Amino acid sequence: MVNDIRSRTTKKMIRSAFHSLVEDGCREVTVRAICAAAGISRATFYAHYSDLYDLIAEDEREALSQLGLEDFEHNYRDTQARAEIFLRILTHLDENEKMYSYYLSVHEKYFFSLVLRDIMTSVSEELIRRGLFSSPEKARLSVLYHASGLLQTLCQWLEYGKTKPCSREEYARMLSEIA
Repeated sequence: MVNDIRSRTTKKMIRSAFHSLVEDGCREVTVRAICAAAGISRATFYAHYSDLYDLIAEDEREALSQLGLEDFEHNYRDTQARAEIFLRILTHLDENEKMYSYYLSVHEKYFFSLVLRDIMTSVSEELIRRGLFSSPEKARLSVLYHASGLLQTLCQWLEYGKTKPCSREEYARMLSEIA
């Protein structure tokens, strides 16, 4: 049990150091930089993560799990509920803009899209159980299509920066109408 607490504490230190580097504007985050910021050895880092991408993938999964995408499975057909979900997502993006800009940079977009697709796949499985898709393949195609579109609209929102063309509420409403 002490080992579990120690392991969770070390992972939290590593992730905190990673976040600090990104928040400080570091574009080339390395294991060496994370270790220096966390005050740990590289061996300690590698005892918890196989590489930098393992850390990023875990961090992305954690961040995406906070977005509430699983709510889509319960509110897929309700435009107002979808708008509220999109608003929650956009608010979360704005509050964590530097981290998501890092995740969605050209270098990291591939990993982020895989994590997003995995979450959307679990949503589609629920929709299949409810009989909303005629086949598993149609459900998979729908997930790929929607995950790609969602990823691009989230990237676009972040790229707007301070010159966003409309409010979060308006953007969320537009997304909900086309989703």
